[in-house]
Amino acid sequence: MATNYDLNITQGSKFDVVLRALDSNGDGIDLTDYTASGFVKYRHSDTGILLDLNPTPRTGAAGVSGYLDINLSGEATKSVPCIQGVYDIEIYNGAVVEKLIYGYANILPEVTY
Repeated sequence: MATNYDLNITQGSKFDVVLRALDSNGDGIDLTDYTASGFVKYRHSDTGILLDLNPTPRTGAAGVSGYLDINLSGEATKSVPCIQGVYDIEIYNGAVVEKLIYGYANILPEVTY
């Protein structure tokens, strides 16, 4: 069962967040031996990617708890249009693919330049 989180990202600003993937019992999912990918798009049906979230599963003891790090630079966020888009994060281990986290990605305008 995928977990829902909405993200608020400001154009041109560094964005760091730790997300936690939970199972149906509310426990963290073991992410050991998994890689992850996640993208922001305008709509679910779009083929173009607005932003690569590049999620990184935590390894070791923290990986057992289902934590993923997203760290974006201001350079990465500065040219993303101001929208309410969608995103999801999936994990991979061989042929196993599972959607872990999804939600809206609110891209907010930079006010001060």
